[in-house]
Amino acid sequence: MLFVFAFSCDPGTTDLETPDDLIVAEAKTTSKQPAQIGGLAGITGSSTLHRNKNGITANFKAENLYPGAYTLWWVIWNKPGECEEPGACLDTDFASADDVEVEVMYAGGHVVGNNGKANISAHLNVDDASGSINEEFFGLGTYGGLQAGNTFAAEVHLVLRTHGPVVPGIVNEQINSYEGGCDDPLQYGPFTEYPNVVGECADIAAAVFQPVN
Repeated sequence: MLFVFAFSCDPGTTDLETPDDLIVAEAKTTSKQPAQIGGLAGITGSSTLHRNKNGITANFKAENLYPGAYTLWWVIWNKPGECEEPGACLDTDFASADDVEVEVMYAGGHVVGNNGKANISAHLNVDDASGSINEEFFGLGTYGGLQAGNTFAAEVHLVLRTHGPVVPGIVNEQINSYEGGCDDPLQYGPFTEYPNVVGECADIAAAVFQPVN
């Protein structure tokens, strides 16, 4: 089974791991984490994740993108210690979804113009799984989104997805759903292709935020 939110890299990608020294715990009740964006060659950018006991807030900035429609997705690993490599969860860990309690959810959407830049902000409250696509696309159960009491212990991935050139009449669907504008939502493996054709969609970049100790 193909899990689109994988983080393994191939020769066309850059390292997606966030260096430990980028994780800055400001206080016991809040934290701010910066990370560089990794993904297909040529895409650059940065992301920031703020955490507190009530939820998380992210900003994701990417450059050198094709003009078109894009969505951003949360991948919340509620129990990253259960991943094969604790605190460094990968696509292979989806096979143990009931152990790692991973939730994939809509975070936001954006239309990129000729400047090739995207700037997306998103917030997720604890225990809100309303944007989950676990069941619809991956045949998984739901795990409550970002679980209460787990805002600092969860591993958080942000994944940028292209929905191809803007199509008049369906742009709202393109920037607000996983399959919007896609002939086949699972056509491409993650971080393997950057299509710029109507009807083709793919995951092209990501930011990874390790748990805050």
